[in-house]
Amino acid sequence: MKVTYYNPVDEKGGCIVRSISKALNKDYLDIKNDLININNNYKNEKVFEEYLFKNNFIINNNYNNKLIKDISLEGLNIVLAYKDDWYHMMCVIDNTIYDKKNYDDIKDLRIIKIYKKI
Repeated sequence: MKVTYYNPVDEKGGCIVRSISKALNKDYLDIKNDLININNNYKNEKVFEEYLFKNNFIINNNYNNKLIKDISLEGLNIVLAYKDDWYHMMCVIDNTIYDKKNYDDIKDLRIIKIYKKI
């Protein structure tokens, strides 16, 4: 899996919006406003999941607890992962991670959930 830099808006804690923005090919601020319209606490898993489900994503549980570097993902995916006490979300398209963290360490994150576009 390779990593490609993607950061439309440099906002701390913006990984949820950034991931969805890339996956849906929509403006970062439009996605953020859509999420806030669901709930001001748009970083809550129930809120962003509701938005993803409305946009034809399903949960793919085939990779739970695996390291990102140990899998291959085809198609359009959003990955929720962690390392220690740091949680992160990123868009993965055809085995390429799109994220502002353009380095290989991101591949050492452990997968919580994968949202797959159907």
